[in-house]
Amino acid sequence: WERNLDQADTAHAEDDAGSSCFTSESTMQVRLQQLPASRVAYLRHIGPYGLGVHQFWMNTVLPWQQAQGLIGRTCYGIGHDDPHVTKADKCRYDACVALPPGYAPPADMLTMTIPGGLYAVYDFRGGVPEIAQAWTALFAEWLPASGWGVDARPCFEFYPEDAFFDPATGEFSCQICLAVRPLNS
Repeated sequence: WERNLDQADTAHAEDDAGSSCFTSESTMQVRLQQLPASRVAYLRHIGPYGLGVHQFWMNTVLPWQQAQGLIGRTCYGIGHDDPHVTKADKCRYDACVALPPGYAPPADMLTMTIPGGLYAVYDFRGGVPEIAQAWTALFAEWLPASGWGVDARPCFEFYPEDAFFDPATGEFSCQICLAVRPLNS
């Protein structure tokens, strides 16, 4: 179940399903959504976000997915560090691919479970420079006005199997997923 959070004059109104919605002055179209846990395999990139991550996906992750028989699966991108705080050459990013049920990963494959739960979700479409701006706006503009706090679960970019990507322009789509919790918890 999902609900747009930018509806006028409805801050924390409860509907009959018990879900809350939020009014924000921000132009971001953000919704709250319960997401399931996902078992993934991943490769880690250490270095600058942005173009460095894009090149990591193209030159390392995609060939690895092909070799493991995991092409066409849902993917996630997890940036573990705030690039405004952490030096660019120390930023950690996990490129993740959802594992099919019953998949037995090789012993040397890194795996984890991305926790499910409540997330603020923003549908993104743009290029590498714009996604950094979208993350910044979500944390700096939407979150402080939302009445929600950041949860300890990882925040991530969600790339469904049919995610848009234009190799000619570099434009792509994903969902930016921010793990949230009520401020009083």
